[in-house]
Amino acid sequence: MSRLLNLPSEMLARTFSYVNRSSLKSLRQSCRFISQLATDQLYRTVHLQPGETSQNGLQEILNNPSLRRVPRKIYIDTVDESLNYDDQEEQKWPQGWDNLVPQVKELPRLNAAVLCFDKGFTSDSTDDDYLHFMDFPQTPQFRFQAMHEFFSLLASLRHPIQDLGIRNLQADNPKDPETLAKMGKVLSGLLSLRLSITSETNDAAPEHDLEYPEIRKFFKELPSTWLSPAAPSLQHLSLCSREYSGFYPHLDLSNLFFPRLKTLSLGNFCFFHDSQIDWILKHGDTLEEIYFDDCAILYDFCMMEENVDACPLPRDTLVRREGDNSLYGSFEKRWHDIFDLFAEKLPKLRHFRIGGSDWYPDIPFEQERDIKIGLYYNRYMCCYDGYGPSPYMEGEDPKDLADPENTWRPSPECDDEDRAALRKLLAKLGQSVQESYSNSNSGGGRIVDLVQRRYG
Repeated sequence: MSRLLNLPSEMLARTFSYVNRSSLKSLRQSCRFISQLATDQLYRTVHLQPGETSQNGLQEILNNPSLRRVPRKIYIDTVDESLNYDDQEEQKWPQGWDNLVPQVKELPRLNAAVLCFDKGFTSDSTDDDYLHFMDFPQTPQFRFQAMHEFFSLLASLRHPIQDLGIRNLQADNPKDPETLAKMGKVLSGLLSLRLSITSETNDAAPEHDLEYPEIRKFFKELPSTWLSPAAPSLQHLSLCSREYSGFYPHLDLSNLFFPRLKTLSLGNFCFFHDSQIDWILKHGDTLEEIYFDDCAILYDFCMMEENVDACPLPRDTLVRREGDNSLYGSFEKRWHDIFDLFAEKLPKLRHFRIGGSDWYPDIPFEQERDIKIGLYYNRYMCCYDGYGPSPYMEGEDPKDLADPENTWRPSPECDDEDRAALRKLLAKLGQSVQESYSNSNSGGGRIVDLVQRRYG
């Protein structure tokens, strides 16, 4: 025991972080020193869910002067697992939360908060051109109320939180000025911001998913509403969305600069222009970690005439191809070019991951380190507006896609170049990686020598 007591407190705390909850509860019955370490780990993160058991558990912590000094992070999970999707039952604000949620401000050491929503989302749009395929329990009104209550709580804390996450944030921003003002207050001064973004889907006609006006408006507003207020202080940024973003819907980060940014994580993000790479490189003085989860280079793309205003590129940079009325563009940069640029122009980079994590049954959240490094074949994609079931085509084999009678372009053939550049970058970082493994994500198959095999 004496040797244990002589260990640095930081090392002991880290050791206890690997102990399961059942064992931590048992360790609380040991000597005072061990009991305090176990208690600190057991209650460091607390959860609030709609059920009575969860509410009672949090209330017990709040009522205990010793325990309420322990929590640093809270997950407020709005999902009511008892609701039946098939009945399209509308979720109500949990009974007891009006009294309980404001009490969270009595946790004096709280510095991190996560608000969790259901992955299913239906907008309140009444536009006749966009039919709703399904109504989910969490209506827009429910979500906006939750956002208001959540940010009202955070704005009332004695000490501002430093770490904010929203899981399954709807692609539709609050309109209430009071909520927006409190959001701005909370976002200002953050060190870490993590957003996973869900949006309305139409399973009967998924090619229409990107045509809902809410998703286009949301991504246009995301930089000014969510990112700009946090820009001066933010050190860790994670953006992950159900739909591919970057190109269509357009997410423009080029006018933002984060002078303290250390970690950047992007999920389902598409690169289609040099300016996007330049934006990352301008953070070279601070950037230490980069995570790309199912991110792609759009090597070829087109927009139909009626949607060309949604294209982020000037119309005069797009061209028509023979036999097609759509407007086309292309991007010549390849992943090996990007890897080489990162190796050359990001001197503080210490960790890099590109590949995929588990996107089922939900959008990845707090899973950057779970990304399996690999050069999946969907790292190159094309986006052809108007085609279904999705305008995004996942890196088809050039031999299959090349067709002299259509205007599509085959995927780039540069596995060797990408592999060599990735190995060079990882070697510079001193980062070892498993190069061959069976893969259950991103289309399955095997990763062999870092590259996903297309067949077998």
